Amino acid sequence: MKQAQCSTYKVLADHHLTSEEAAAVGGGAPLANFCFFMKYSSPKTELFLAKVFAENQLVAVVPVVRLVKRKSTDMLRPPLKKWLGLLFGPLARKTTLLVDTAFLAYDPRSPFHFRTENSPSQNDSLAIKRALADFLKAQRGVHTIWITEPAAESDWATAESFDCFGILPMVQIPLGGCESMDQYVAGLPKKRRRNYRAERKRFTGARATIQIVQGPLAENLARQLRPCLDASAEHSALEVPYNDVLTDPNAFQAHEQQIFIARIDEQVIGFMSFLIDGKRMLQCHGGLDYQRSYQAQAYHNLIYAAIEYAIGNGCQRLSMGPLNNETKRRLGLELVPMVACLWNRYPLDALIARKLFLKNFEVAYP
Repeated sequence: MKQAQCSTYKVLADHHLTSEEAAAVGGGAPLANFCFFMKYSSPKTELFLAKVFAENQLVAVVPVVRLVKRKSTDMLRPPLKKWLGLLFGPLARKTTLLVDTAFLAYDPRSPFHFRTENSPSQNDSLAIKRALADFLKAQRGVHTIWITEPAAESDWATAESFDCFGILPMVQIPLGGCESMDQYVAGLPKKRRRNYRAERKRFTGARATIQIVQGPLAENLARQLRPCLDASAEHSALEVPYNDVLTDPNAFQAHEQQIFIARIDEQVIGFMSFLIDGKRMLQCHGGLDYQRSYQAQAYHNLIYAAIEYAIGNGCQRLSMGPLNNETKRRLGLELVPMVACLWNRYPLDALIARKLFLKNFEVAYP
């Protein structure tokens, strides 16, 4: 893999991050999560780190996912996915370098991790982003580059020949100032308090319970959760291009995640898992038994259990990933606008993307 070098910055690809480097950029649990998944890279989904140096000092670390010859049409809205896939056929298969936070527990922050001590100025940060973009563009066999950032931090990309467009916002549940679940519920609007009581009543009325387990998982428990994880992927109308790694059975079992498991009569009906990063909890996985979970409102109650756990452990924010369902819309009190920045190597690809793709793109998350 090529390295990129300009008069100020040098960018190198690496598959390892030392503890000193992680501490230097303040990556915390999300960046450690990416490094965990690097071990499970597949021939079609390769995870690596782009490290940016200035005068031999590490100034930034950026997680990158190489998606090899994937159909770009798979990430379109379902009505257009089929006919555009047939229309473009093999031309739709592109190798993409993806820079976002799917493997960082859907962190709503930028995937660029800058040095925390003597952190770069805003101008230096923009220069580092441009150096990273040049490095990605220089990689052989790459057709497209996709970078996701909060809308407030993405303006730089337009000047670097990226087409930028809004995608699903990230859902946040602020918990600052809450010392108990009762206090959290008391702060909700009247309608939400009423819904909370009704959803809790349905859960207890169905004799449902929630178990909290810390990964890694025993093989038998991982096997019980797997059908829910697979069902959620099948339930989605959109395809997740990196799911072969993100939901790899061995990775899922070995993952050190905090898992909330809903059961009825010992039968798993749904689960959600999270990472704790300082004062935040960030969702990494989730899955439901769509036939049995609805009667108990399992999805709602798993979120409530996570909120209560977060409050009890001093967390000030619960991050629920992208806004991909109505329940998140109702329970999430803050939305972080997100922007995707897309670069195409070939002018014809860029033209097709602008005319047919950009207004119809969806970012698929499990």
